[in-house]
Amino acid sequence: MELKNLFKKIYKKIIYSIFLMLYGKIKYLEKKLEEIKVTKINYIDNINLKKINYKIFEIKEARIFTNYVECLGIIKKNFLIKDISFQQVNGKLQLSKNEILKTGTPKIIKKFQGNMLSLTQGASGHSNYSHWLLDIIPKLKIFSEKYNLNKIDFFYFSKLNSFQKQTLKLLNLNPKKFVDSNKFRHVKATKVYAVTHPNYFYGHIFDAHSNLPSWIVFHLRKTFLKKKFLKIKNYENIFIDRSDSIQSHCKLINNKDIVNFLKKKNFKILKLSKLSFMDQVSIFVNCKKIIAPHGAGLVNLVFCKKGTNVLEIITTDNPNKVYKKISNINRLKHKYIYLKKIKKHKNGDMYLDLNELKKFL
Repeated sequence: MELKNLFKKIYKKIIYSIFLMLYGKIKYLEKKLEEIKVTKINYIDNINLKKINYKIFEIKEARIFTNYVECLGIIKKNFLIKDISFQQVNGKLQLSKNEILKTGTPKIIKKFQGNMLSLTQGASGHSNYSHWLLDIIPKLKIFSEKYNLNKIDFFYFSKLNSFQKQTLKLLNLNPKKFVDSNKFRHVKATKVYAVTHPNYFYGHIFDAHSNLPSWIVFHLRKTFLKKKFLKIKNYENIFIDRSDSIQSHCKLINNKDIVNFLKKKNFKILKLSKLSFMDQVSIFVNCKKIIAPHGAGLVNLVFCKKGTNVLEIITTDNPNKVYKKISNINRLKHKYIYLKKIKKHKNGDMYLDLNELKKFL
């Protein structure tokens, strides 16, 4: 095994060396370049009454590179453009440690003739329902404040899941223009456009989402809560069943007991992964009581009506308060049940005593 790992390291070094010779070493951009145009966009957070500044970059003959996990680099003349590049290390935004500065861009470049809008940012953009709605969709809004989306020839997305395609269809974006960053990790376009992150400016990702700007919630409501989109889904009480989640965290060990108990209390049991995007929106806008383990599906609180009761089940060591923030913006009644995290159990990491649940009901 040690020998195999040694060969892997040697192989990687050889590959990196070849691509460094091919495309050159990447450095931070510390000066202005004429080929880069920056437009500033301001939003007012109505909750905190704070002005938030965003930037839209327009760059001629630029490159984009992603490792598809936690690293994204937008490059001009072998300079990494800090404000629109992305690097997470153990959940923290650490742009100065962007791995491209060490490894270069070790993938064959794919060239595109036309205007490309970068809408990928590592793992959070390509599979997570919550990050998609709170991070990626707002980028389209920021960009459209200055430019017409119709002028974009290519949208550089991470590999799109079903719910992502559904949201983009509602926004009338042409799927023929979508470029998969999983397939093309290294691209160059005649002109690259990119916007700064809508809510993640520094520190840990949990801190960023806990300070979610209110305009993002209002924009999502305005965009998707339209009569022509909504379906008739009148479930007053719902429980979000996470037992089918591909993630191992925030799952109830005694999920079956909880489900059986709540069914008797007239709760509709839902596995959100089985529902279309607009089915989820339509359910949340009409329900009055929600019980759910912490998870991405709770971002649908964005669509709830004022006064909706929410019980979020979460481990004591989880600092993520993004859904509480959304509830505060929408004036929902949000409560927690805190549970001790249980390690190395095949069915989950939380055990919920039914007596605790009865208190909420």
